[in-house]
Amino acid sequence: MANRTEPYRDYSEHEVINLFSLAVAEDETLSSWKAGATGGKFDAGVVVAAVQDAAALPGDLPGFVNKDAAGTGTHALRKYLGASGQPHVGYNAYPVNEMNIAPAVSGGLAPLGITLKQTLAYDENDENLLRYPLKADELQAVLPGQATPILTRGLILLNEDAFENGAAMDKTAVGSGLAVSTTDGLFVADAAGTLGKIIAHSTSTDAGKKKFLCKVSF
Repeated sequence: MANRTEPYRDYSEHEVINLFSLAVAEDETLSSWKAGATGGKFDAGVVVAAVQDAAALPGDLPGFVNKDAAGTGTHALRKYLGASGQPHVGYNAYPVNEMNIAPAVSGGLAPLGITLKQTLAYDENDENLLRYPLKADELQAVLPGQATPILTRGLILLNEDAFENGAAMDKTAVGSGLAVSTTDGLFVADAAGTLGKIIAHSTSTDAGKKKFLCKVSF
């Protein structure tokens, strides 16, 4: 599933940022942003950073770029909305949050935090979640373009999918510091890590996934 997080978490809401949405590329294939899909940037539990050119505070009336403007995700979002593109047919523009995040990488922009919800366009049955908001809530997901909660400090239980080479990690990782990997949005256990530490881990691999209790601080 598109979840690197497990149910346990302990944090203050003051440590959660609710301002940024996951960046959508101009040619984004939103049909792959679905429940049960192989992990991707739309997962919950991804380490993210603010996109340098798309983190400007909006004005009084946030602008909407032209659907054909190069380098923007507006076209992909309009297609997801179902805009026909036919002449003489009115449409409502897809609501776009212009403050964006993307998976963080080592040596890149400073990590901002870790996503607490998935960003999904479809459910596991290819039902469009834009028209199925109750299912989106059940999946603990937000829609593309909507702000996703980002945890900056607290306790969170992560599974091995949140780590580089997570399946190979063992009890020696307890006490290790956390750093961002060279692979998009993943943690790596590193003695010099400054993003927190692993304070406990599972002794079994229930459902094939090892679990790690992490104290994070971005």
